[in-house]
Amino acid sequence: MPAPVWRYDVSGKQVPTQWFRYRRKTRERPLIGDRRPPSPLGEIQPDTWPAEYTTELLNVLNVLGLLVALEPAQASLLERICSAALFDTSALLAAGAFANAAGVQRRARQADTSAGTARLDGFD
Repeated sequence: MPAPVWRYDVSGKQVPTQWFRYRRKTRERPLIGDRRPPSPLGEIQPDTWPAEYTTELLNVLNVLGLLVALEPAQASLLERICSAALFDTSALLAAGAFANAAGVQRRARQADTSAGTARLDGFD
C-alpha cells in the first residue's frame, strides 16, 4: 500500500489503522459519549477473517487512494479561493444575497416546538 494511503488521517485518526483496530478479535475501544461502557454486542466478532472484510478493505484503500490523488487539485483550489478577491457586505446586498434572510429568520422564530419537534411555518 502506498505510504500516503497508509498515513491518510481524518481528525487525527489514521484511517487504515483504525479500520484494522476495529476488526480485531480483541479490540480495545475507548469509552464513548457520556462515558458509558460499550455495548456487549460490540464483543461479537467472527472467529476468522470473513471475505467481506477483504472486500471492504479493498474498497476503503481504493477510496483513500482516490482521495490522496485529489489532494493536489484540492490544494490548488483552496489556494485560488483564498487568494481571490473578497466580497464586502454592500456587494452582497446589491446582488440580493440576503433577500430571503429576514423571512427565514422570522419563520425560525415562529417554529412550533410544542410537541418536542421543531416545525417551520411554510415547511411541511
